[in-house]
Amino acid sequence: MLPLHPHLSAKDHIIWDWNGTLLNDIEHAVVTVNLLLAEEGLPAITLERYKQDFGFPVIDYYRKLGFSTDPAAFRELCDRFNSYFHAGLGTCDLWPGVRETLAYVKKFGKRQSILSASEQELLLSQVRRFGIEYRFDHIAGIADKLAGSKVDRGRELMAKIGVATERTLMIGDTDHDHEVAEALGIDIILVDHGHQCPTRLRKVHPNVMRVIG
Repeated sequence: MLPLHPHLSAKDHIIWDWNGTLLNDIEHAVVTVNLLLAEEGLPAITLERYKQDFGFPVIDYYRKLGFSTDPAAFRELCDRFNSYFHAGLGTCDLWPGVRETLAYVKKFGKRQSILSASEQELLLSQVRRFGIEYRFDHIAGIADKLAGSKVDRGRELMAKIGVATERTLMIGDTDHDHEVAEALGIDIILVDHGHQCPTRLRKVHPNVMRVIG
C-alpha cells in the first residue's frame, strides 16, 4: 500500500481497470490467444511477446498476429476468444493484495470505481464472484464483446460520480488506460504487473509502479 499512499491525499475518486490490474488473467489470455492461433495455423506466442504486443483496439492486435480482421471474421474471432476465455475464467484469481489494497483506499474515505473493456454483465459476474463489489460505487463495462475503447464509458462514469477531474486518479495496466485518462483529463498510475510490459508503459508515462499489495 505504501507506494500508492502519496498519490491518494489529493484524490477523492479512484478508477480501477479490471483485467490485468485487479484480476490476474494474463497467462490465461496467452493460452486463449494461442488456441485461436493454433486453429488458424499461425505460430504460438510467448508471455513475453504478448506483453510486448497486446493493445487496444484489439482488432489491431489480432491483425498484427496474422488473423483476418474483415468485419465478419473479426466478430467471429471475438466470439471464439470470449467463449474460450470465459470458460477458463474460473482458474483466474485476484492479484495477491487486491482485497487489502481496496480496503486501504476505502479506509481513507475514497470513492472507488471499475472501468473495464469487458462486457458489462460478464464484468459484474466476475467482481461478484470475488465478493468485492461492495468496495465500488460504480462498475462500468462496455455494451458488447468487442473490447473497444473505454473513453465513452469513462465519460459516463465521471458524470455519474461527479468528482472533479483533478480529484480523480485512474489505475490501469495498458497504454489504452493512459489514453483514456488523457481523454478524461485525469491523472493515472500504470501498474507493472499487467497485460503490457513496464518498459513499454514507461515510454508513454513515467508513473509505472507496483501498487497492489
